[in-house]
Amino acid sequence: MTTLIRKLAHKPILVRLGILMAAIVALAVVSMLTSVIIAKTMEGMATAINQAGSLRMQSYRIGVALADDSRGPAERAARAEALADEFEDRLRSPRLRNGIPDQSGNPVTMAHARVARQWREHMRTPLREHIALLAAGEQAGSPALPRARYLAAVDGFVADIDALVRELEEVAEGRIASLRLIQWVALALTVFAVVVAMTLVIRRVIAPLQELLGCADQARLGDFSGRTRYTGNDELGRLGAALNLMAEGLSEIYGALEQRVQEKTQDLARSNHSLDLLYRTSKALTEAPVTDQVLGQVLADIQRALGTGPATLCLTDLDPPNPDAPGQARLLVSTRPSEEHGGPCQAEGCTACRDPQSVQRLTVATGTPAERCLLSLPVRDRDRAFGVLLIDLAPHCTTVPWQERLLETLAGHIGTAVNLQQRTREGRRLVLHEERTIMARELHDSLAQSLSYLKIQVARLAAALKDPDDRDGSLAVLEELREGISSAYRQLRELLTTFRLKVDERGLSRALEDTVQEYRDRGALDIRLSNSLPASALSPNEEIHVLQIVREALSNVARHAQARQARVTLGLAQGQVRLQVEDDGQGIAGRIPGTHHYGLTIMRERALSLGGGLTVVSGQGGGTRILVSFPPRPGTVPDSPPAQAAVIPIARPQETLH
Repeated sequence: MTTLIRKLAHKPILVRLGILMAAIVALAVVSMLTSVIIAKTMEGMATAINQAGSLRMQSYRIGVALADDSRGPAERAARAEALADEFEDRLRSPRLRNGIPDQSGNPVTMAHARVARQWREHMRTPLREHIALLAAGEQAGSPALPRARYLAAVDGFVADIDALVRELEEVAEGRIASLRLIQWVALALTVFAVVVAMTLVIRRVIAPLQELLGCADQARLGDFSGRTRYTGNDELGRLGAALNLMAEGLSEIYGALEQRVQEKTQDLARSNHSLDLLYRTSKALTEAPVTDQVLGQVLADIQRALGTGPATLCLTDLDPPNPDAPGQARLLVSTRPSEEHGGPCQAEGCTACRDPQSVQRLTVATGTPAERCLLSLPVRDRDRAFGVLLIDLAPHCTTVPWQERLLETLAGHIGTAVNLQQRTREGRRLVLHEERTIMARELHDSLAQSLSYLKIQVARLAAALKDPDDRDGSLAVLEELREGISSAYRQLRELLTTFRLKVDERGLSRALEDTVQEYRDRGALDIRLSNSLPASALSPNEEIHVLQIVREALSNVARHAQARQARVTLGLAQGQVRLQVEDDGQGIAGRIPGTHHYGLTIMRERALSLGGGLTVVSGQGGGTRILVSFPPRPGTVPDSPPAQAAVIPIARPQETLH
């Protein structure tokens, strides 16, 4: 038993609990099976006891029937015979025999056999003799002797029946006692097993779990110093050992994580500081023109934020007198005090301001025993270099990588700002040059031609004045001069209007509406506008050309067509931008425009500059249609262009100008 207990002590907790639970279940099963078996053996025992007890009553009933002289002999004989038969039926009844064991030596069997034998030998014989005498009709006193024998033996016979009943009762009580004993033993063993199981659960499950939970709670709160005392070979013991190891590992990891968190916090603070510096620098370089004052503020902010020495910005001369020679470096701005000597760009033959290809560390002589440590960063945008940013690394002549990366980014921002400002200046110069070119072309195509014509007419007038007789010729030339001057004056006004013309932020659609309304107000011309072109389909230059073509076409309609109605249609058709201006006037078929009229030529040149062409359609019945078609810029219109605006077809001969 001791060996078994020791073996169980080394078993896992689940095995021990399983064995105890199996024992409890086994005890319960045994107790229930025993109860079932004993209950099965006691089936019919109470009936047998009751049946055996009824034999006593039946014996006395027979004696009472024999002693009853109030009835006739025949009736008494019949009643005695019936009671005797009933006694034998009860004696042989299965209700009684089922409670009698089959063993011959059993006291119950022996008591039953004795009762049966006494009935046959001592009780049934006098009873039959008495019944026979009554049935034979003898005198009333004749059967007294058999009746006396029966009555004399009935008490002893009842005593035997009592012995049988007592044996049956003892057997039943014995079985009940056995059942009671088995139940008590099973209950005691079950209670013992439950107590052992509960003790095991409390000592080896609940207590370790509580301590493990306590250690887990400490770890959850960040305290990894908790350790459990429950370690061993069972499940919770191994779990406790693992928890102790985990707590030790977590304590080490937590310490390392705290260190890393501190480092990351410092990195984040440094990154935030760097982003703030980058934001301030970008804001300062974009909100105002890049001047020496703005750059000085940026350099001072860099020096103050990074804690470095003075900063100097050197830019290369972008427009050197000799194009074959590289630009000369010049000191643009510096945060070094003006009274301080030994600056990086003051030494003769200094190479610190030469454009480097990458970040460099330089040692510059200052004319004193102490040399300066400089960090040279290229100021460039893409492939274009503008100069260098020099950072004094005094007093330690060292930097960390993040400072170098930040300074390199700041130098790139300065280069981008300088490049953007220069590109803006170049763009303004190009716009000014383009505007001057357009003005020169317009003057050459219109006013210059008119002035040339007037010069020729002046020469003709001078020749005509030499001949006094050619007065009519002089007057004709003079009239042509007057018309030429009027035409030149009108062209000058149109040129002034053209030079002042612009498309504001409201867009081309609004400018077209204003133009149409302007020509409506000039006379009784009804002009309709239909514009289905997307807002972003044309560039600003294309919008100006389209607007000028519309103005020139409407001007021709108003001055020459003698029309009542006109229509301006602008839209997309078959991947082309189509502009159509049509009227219901007299048309131009067979008519050659008069002298000094360059409207169609100018519109044709504008259409050619847009990459398209101009078509004029007219007929004998009157009416003119001017159609301009050119391709839009790539990517400005969808692949499936919107439907073209409605166009009124005019079936007339056509003349194409290219």
